[in-house]
Amino acid sequence: MPSLTDSKSRAILAAAPSRNLSGPRNRYKYEEIDGFLRLPSTGRRDCDEGFPLSTNPQDYSDSSSDTGSSDDDTNTIRLTSHQATLKSLELRLNSDPSSVSTWMSLLFHSLSTIPLNSKDATKNRSEIATSILKRALSAHPSNTTCTKLRLMYLKSGEEIWHESKLRAEWEDALKEGNADIWIEWLEWRIRIGNGGVDAVVQEARRVFDVLGDREENETDKLRIFWRMAVVFQNAGSFSSSSGPKTVLTVRNLRFH
Repeated sequence: MPSLTDSKSRAILAAAPSRNLSGPRNRYKYEEIDGFLRLPSTGRRDCDEGFPLSTNPQDYSDSSSDTGSSDDDTNTIRLTSHQATLKSLELRLNSDPSSVSTWMSLLFHSLSTIPLNSKDATKNRSEIATSILKRALSAHPSNTTCTKLRLMYLKSGEEIWHESKLRAEWEDALKEGNADIWIEWLEWRIRIGNGGVDAVVQEARRVFDVLGDREENETDKLRIFWRMAVVFQNAGSFSSSSGPKTVLTVRNLRFH
């Protein structure tokens, strides 16, 4: 084994020092500077696009008190699944405000945040529902005549509005002349029970007068007749076979 004292070893040690100990200078694609290979900085853009990096912890805080943040910072906030769905529904409504199904999706998705067994659930859900449904009714002319939207709006308002406001809203809806709305209005009058059976009879007569003698309304008139029969039965107006009876005539809704 050669030692450091032989002629070859002494020749190597006597030679001038050189940094290029690993081969030709063109072995690497990039030039070596001070022992390091400098790489171009353009390689990061693909993975960082849309996600600006910051060394300041305040930029990643959930606090809304930072008034110095730019628009770019706010655009990078990640939305929850619930928020993303709401945003998607709002965008769809912006392009088609007459879509009743989209309004229904927005309503039910918004109500899903309030459990039925939570405190003040009925009030809170009604407030959300009336707010969304009011927007829906005014968003497009065709929505105003949508029976489904109108009835849901009125039934939601029944939980939180004063009776005078509710009555005014019903009267406004009745102007459409829709038979379903008239029947639901009668149901509301039966529920509140003001004036007893006599008052309900007068309300039923009003509905019959509106429906008139048109053949297409016969089914609706039969529905009213049946509903009033149930009202009388629950009120005890139908007596035994030996006592006085209540007679209902469908054609003119006469009650004796």
